[in-house]
Amino acid sequence: MARALLQTLGPANIDETLTLSLENMVPGIRDNIFNQNPTLNYLYNKKGIKLRGGASISHGIVYATNDTAAFYARYETLNVTPQDGLTRDQWEWYQASVSITIDGFTERIANQGDEALLDALETKRMQAEESESLLLEQRIFRASPGTNEIRSLPLLVLDSGTEGNINGTTNTWWQSTVTASGSFAARGRSDLLTLKNTLSNRNPSGFNGTLVSDQTSLEAYEGTVVPHLRLSDNKMGDLGIQNLLFHGVPWFWSGQATSGVIYALDDRALHMYIHSGTDFLVTPFKTPHNQDAKTAQILVALSLTTSRRRKLGKMTSVTA
Repeated sequence: MARALLQTLGPANIDETLTLSLENMVPGIRDNIFNQNPTLNYLYNKKGIKLRGGASISHGIVYATNDTAAFYARYETLNVTPQDGLTRDQWEWYQASVSITIDGFTERIANQGDEALLDALETKRMQAEESESLLLEQRIFRASPGTNEIRSLPLLVLDSGTEGNINGTTNTWWQSTVTASGSFAARGRSDLLTLKNTLSNRNPSGFNGTLVSDQTSLEAYEGTVVPHLRLSDNKMGDLGIQNLLFHGVPWFWSGQATSGVIYALDDRALHMYIHSGTDFLVTPFKTPHNQDAKTAQILVALSLTTSRRRKLGKMTSVTA
């Protein structure tokens, strides 16, 4: 890394006013880069499940009916054919890290006193955690995850493909509902209602979860709702909607979400598991033998999975 940047001084840049007065360094660092990560917050903080370990994660799954169910009369022979219809999926853990590094010069000289050093390290830690959170939010929506990356919504919520070691192309019971839509103003509400009702009819009954989309799709829905609002008094009304619901289902958007796609995510079907021993773990600082610096890592191990893939759905090709 290059030498530390200094202010440009001298008569051409510093007059007597600046010479005789000190700059007022306002404490704190102002964030001008990071946005919210609502999907990660929803999956990790609100719905995340902490697990202590295991080489992988597995759910028991029912995939077929019991064919011996039948009516009979008196002494008729009953069907006792052995039934199977049970299997297991399997999901891997995925690991992510981000490093915090501070050089000895900054630690000893640039930050005078223990409190200043603590502020510098805390700022670097905030920057690192926000960067790692952004990485996870991006990967949740990635169309083609890398080998060592978590599985993403575009692949989990699909009517084909192998996820959790189960082939969803050949096993229809391991397929999400995917609806090709179009203009939300023309057909979006009816398509979304059909999708919700389809998922609600699948066990466990009802739809308990959320809708997640890009900003444009949510605004298209809000645009169909606002014209129908009625004011309750004679005062000027605020026609903006703070918390959007669709038939009682919460709806939020993410800046990283897939453009033109609305995901319907049932809480009982989509799970984010977090390894309790590697839950944004901050490792001790270590100093390399050949550098005047020290580095620590923030580590997380997690897995985005589904145990009821058919209980998930999405609308694609959505426009305003």
